[in-house]
Amino acid sequence: MRPLSMLLLLSATSAHAEVSLQSLLDRLGDAEEKKLAIPACRFVENSVTEQLDKEGNIKGRLTRSYEVIRAGTNVVSRKKLSEKEEGELLSQLKAEPQDQKQNEDPRGRVSPFHPKVRDEYQFEQSAGPREGLVTVKITPRKADKKRMRGTAVVDPRTAQLISMRLSPSELPSMLDSFQIDFAYADTPCERQPTQLEFAGTGGVFFYKVRFRTQVKISGHQVLESTDIGGSGP
Repeated sequence: MRPLSMLLLLSATSAHAEVSLQSLLDRLGDAEEKKLAIPACRFVENSVTEQLDKEGNIKGRLTRSYEVIRAGTNVVSRKKLSEKEEGELLSQLKAEPQDQKQNEDPRGRVSPFHPKVRDEYQFEQSAGPREGLVTVKITPRKADKKRMRGTAVVDPRTAQLISMRLSPSELPSMLDSFQIDFAYADTPCERQPTQLEFAGTGGVFFYKVRFRTQVKISGHQVLESTDIGGSGP
């Protein structure tokens, strides 16, 4: 029985590895459309932003909490619940989150896997960080500040995102480096990033700033459009 069991295990592993890239992209795209079709999602966003010195020591910290309602790619409501500032922080690091404006092109806020923007990217599939997962490399066909590049770790059996690491394909002038790490989990609002980490360096001439922000998102609730004053996705 042991050789037979090993054969079955190897066959199952091979089947997972043979999921075609196109099939995987189609299923990831379907998941993105399903997520954005939810009338609205309410959640709590807790963030910690830190300014670091050149040795990586913390110079200042800003801890904030918001109740957020998102409909599609638009944040229709952001209510600050708490805020605590410690130490020294640049004013730019204390700015309020830049939410998607109602009439703004949503392409910069849509996943590269969404069918509306997928043709703007090239994708390559390779072995994942552990057995049963694959890594998908994401490269924009044309670099700009809104198109991201990076990698996603995906479970090919379920077409679920596990994690993603992205950075702008073209950095804004004041940044030397910037990347975002996403960790995904199932929520009442479909599969969503529930932990994010932003890290970057920037500045002008000899004045350089290092910073990082950790965000945890929890308490997801699906809302109907009537619960948000008729706003739709």
